[in-house]
Amino acid sequence: MPARTASSTHRPRTTDWRRYHRQVICAAGLLLGLSSTSSQAVEVARMEGFGPVARGFAGAGVAHATGAAAMMLNPAELMSNPLGHEFMGQNSEIHVNLDIHNRNTHESVRNSHLGDNRGPYDLPELAYSYRAEHWAFGTGIFAAAGFGSEFRDRSFLSRTSTGNVDTGLPASTRLIALKIPFALAWQPHPRLKVGAALDVVRLGANLANLFDIQQVRMLQAQHRVSGGLSALTALPNVAGVHMDFVQNSPVQSKLQAWGIGGRIGASWQLSENTILAAAYDAPTRVGDLKGNGQLTAVDLLGNQIPLQGRGRIRNFQLPEAAVIGISHRLSPSISVVVDLRRTLWKHMLDDVDFDFQAEGGLFDGQRLNVSLPLGFNHLTTISAGLAWAPNDTWTLRMGASRALQELVKPDRFNPGFATISGNHVVANASYRWRDAHEFTAGATYAWADPVKNPGNNTGSIPAIQGDNAQITPALSYRRQF
Repeated sequence: MPARTASSTHRPRTTDWRRYHRQVICAAGLLLGLSSTSSQAVEVARMEGFGPVARGFAGAGVAHATGAAAMMLNPAELMSNPLGHEFMGQNSEIHVNLDIHNRNTHESVRNSHLGDNRGPYDLPELAYSYRAEHWAFGTGIFAAAGFGSEFRDRSFLSRTSTGNVDTGLPASTRLIALKIPFALAWQPHPRLKVGAALDVVRLGANLANLFDIQQVRMLQAQHRVSGGLSALTALPNVAGVHMDFVQNSPVQSKLQAWGIGGRIGASWQLSENTILAAAYDAPTRVGDLKGNGQLTAVDLLGNQIPLQGRGRIRNFQLPEAAVIGISHRLSPSISVVVDLRRTLWKHMLDDVDFDFQAEGGLFDGQRLNVSLPLGFNHLTTISAGLAWAPNDTWTLRMGASRALQELVKPDRFNPGFATISGNHVVANASYRWRDAHEFTAGATYAWADPVKNPGNNTGSIPAIQGDNAQITPALSYRRQF
């Protein structure tokens, strides 16, 4: 049987804090060290952890008992659950404070909250697991990745740099991924646990962004634009092109598709109090994201020519990732965890291919094909957490994570894809009622140093600076029976 951890089982616990204060101080020092410096990145592939335990550890926990949510991090850890059933429900709500500053005109715009689930962003999770003596099963539905921003339509983001044309067109982006995992874990050896999960994946994207004609012509010079509609951008009076593929819905998106993904994991009991684990997330296999929307050409006089049609984002996937972690029980009531994760974003989002085909009107059947250079990098993150269970009723957790690289190159930074939060600190508390019920509440704070795009590139014509800080409260409920 696996070693029991402070966050998942019932046992007598000491309340003599002085006996363990040195260990707690050392662990807390590690957490503060992780969050002492900033980087401009966001852990969009993990959403700061799944379930109350991993979220309390700032996403760490690959080698720790994390309940039914283990199917999303390391399916093997389903074998660390108590025998029987577990139900878990959680909702997190990201409150973003994203500011974009125009360094040429000294204008600023802050993200707004106009549309459904476009600020704050709700991230629901539901999961069920069952553990028998030598095997375990789990399934659920998780908001597994995403980012978003929304700005009012009267800011400089809705104005062309060429001709200073105020278009009144929206600037908004949202990417959301839902995963429905089916996980199985078993224990082939008293010290070894293994597991695997197959995910049904739905990716959805809302896009509303204005491209100045100078950006479009830079893309053409780099041979990133083709199709019959591209001839319209050569007209001398064109100021910009706007794309609008937005559906005002909490979950549905204008561009969406279904596919599959999955992960494998293993945990090895190094000693009675120490577990070493590793997991691998395979890249998703999702079809092209498709949906109806509109392209609008804007001229120097402010006239707008809307083109209805069908858009497609080709081969848009969530990347592969590998994580290794360790969990150590310092005492009967104190546990620490540390994870190191590598996510290969560059393979998936260095460039994004977008196609548009006009439907109806003078340009019926004409196409526009664009390869957008988003400039995502591979990302390494380190996360650490501490759990203290002073008695059978309460468990307190704290954690921190830090990205070791910038997710997006500064000269590719675009307000429409403003993924610039990179450090997270979190704390939560779980209260167990009548043994079978557990209620958890907590919050995460994320921040980063400013990201500065020098301008006159495909990301932005004016020089811009992005600042972001966000707070994410979370509430969860678990029942074991």
